Amino acid sequence: MSLDFMRTPEYELTLSNNRRVKYRPFLIKEEKNLLMANESNDEAEITNAFINVVQDCTLTDIDVTKLPVYDFEYLWLHIRGKSVGENIDLKLKCPDDDSVTVDYQLNLDDVKPDLNKKVETKVEFEPGYGVIMKMPTIKELTNKKSIIDLSFELVRDCIAQIYNNEEVYEAKDLTIEERTQFVEHLTATQFSKIRKFFDSLPVISHLIKYENPKTGVKHELVLQGSSDFFR
Repeated sequence: MSLDFMRTPEYELTLSNNRRVKYRPFLIKEEKNLLMANESNDEAEITNAFINVVQDCTLTDIDVTKLPVYDFEYLWLHIRGKSVGENIDLKLKCPDDDSVTVDYQLNLDDVKPDLNKKVETKVEFEPGYGVIMKMPTIKELTNKKSIIDLSFELVRDCIAQIYNNEEVYEAKDLTIEERTQFVEHLTATQFSKIRKFFDSLPVISHLIKYENPKTGVKHELVLQGSSDFFR
């Protein structure tokens, strides 16, 4: 029997730098793969499953692993929303009374990163000496075993160039050992300046305001990063 009658809806989304991409909802077989990965409790396997689904659901010819991580998360947020619904039902604890929870419905269409945010990629340690950073991708965040790895290796992997007056070194031309040695020999002040670059990146976040119905105490909760919206 011909399956020519099968149709999947398509949508468009604007990412940073006004890049427009077309995407579709994930299919039942792809949802099954996500569920199986989640059951494994293996972070690398879960991340790879997300990457595969986002890549398969992106109809525009791009490599999603090369997107800035905030673009990847924003795209995943919309794929998920069009697949199983834009509304997420949350149960929020009230910090003033842990026995009380509040039902809250979050609409994913209300969640938007500041994609017009100006990000300075040049980090100068002193006049004529510093680095040029590149935007972290989902790949740079994968397979980090600890917070220390996430901090150290993320800095190492996101350095695009090292400049020293007239000399410019392309990070891609350096070995991983040379890039590791460079980061290890940064001072705490220099490392802190690089960390500020990451702090300046757009993030998917949403402020929720709610009230304890028993005490009337008002609370605020900031959801940040795609994982916060689907926990």
